[in-house]
Amino acid sequence: MTLIGQKDIDLIKEALEELAPYTEEPIIYKQFDYIAQGDPVQGIPNETIYAVDTRVTSATAEDLSVEEIAVSGGLYVVGDMLFTLRRAAEPSYQDRIVYDDFTWKPISISKVFLGEVLWWEIKARKE
Repeated sequence: MTLIGQKDIDLIKEALEELAPYTEEPIIYKQFDYIAQGDPVQGIPNETIYAVDTRVTSATAEDLSVEEIAVSGGLYVVGDMLFTLRRAAEPSYQDRIVYDDFTWKPISISKVFLGEVLWWEIKARKE
């Protein structure tokens, strides 16, 4: 017998979905697709191509705390953000988040796991 079963996990996910309009903010999640080759002769640089993940349209967004920045050993700086995404697929460091008219690049990615992944926490910095 497990302490937490699939029914409990489904209930947690349902509650998160229900609370999303009150706790999450709109984002655009851009999933890395490929790099289009430029033309060095003509001075055209390579271009990173992203596909917009339409299943992820919101996330909680908050500034990293001063304490978290202080104990990070220089990994995080003032202005970095924590995004919490309800997403099935694992995020990549090459993906981008567009929030508040800025593009954010992941610095660290972790998951909250309780029998299965409930959500992803992405600490990110402005590009």
